[in-house]
Amino acid sequence: MAWPNVLLAAIAGLGAVILMTLFEFPFWKKWGLEGVAEWQMNSVIVSKTARRSRRTAEAPISWMIGGHLFHGTVAGVVFGLFLPFIALLATSMLAILLAALLYSTILWAIFSIMLRGTFEAAGGVRISNRGVLVALLSHLVYGFFLGLFVLL
Repeated sequence: MAWPNVLLAAIAGLGAVILMTLFEFPFWKKWGLEGVAEWQMNSVIVSKTARRSRRTAEAPISWMIGGHLFHGTVAGVVFGLFLPFIALLATSMLAILLAALLYSTILWAIFSIMLRGTFEAAGGVRISNRGVLVALLSHLVYGFFLGLFVLL
């Protein structure tokens, strides 16, 4: 994949994660961090990286959202790296969009389901089922827009 394509994939990932984050804001406003599993996980990452205490309340929200935007951009690049292979198998635009939705669902399954206990133990937090459901919905938003943006 050439550098311009990597940059385009990064931009697609950033655009998709911005829309994903906007989708998550109402849930955060209503339920706080418990309503958005992604932000809870980013809080744990920030707390561990900055060597803050285990309490998620100490991680600034701007750091959590910044981490979320960074991860979404990187995930866009990874999807962009797979895109040539996906395009070989999937000749239609709809198939590429569905591949992006599948990719975002796999990311959700890895981080919100498989690694949930790891984040809970590392951060001393409980990630609610409600937050995991919001994460699934927001990942579908991410996958839809990632697929749409890479097709543009």
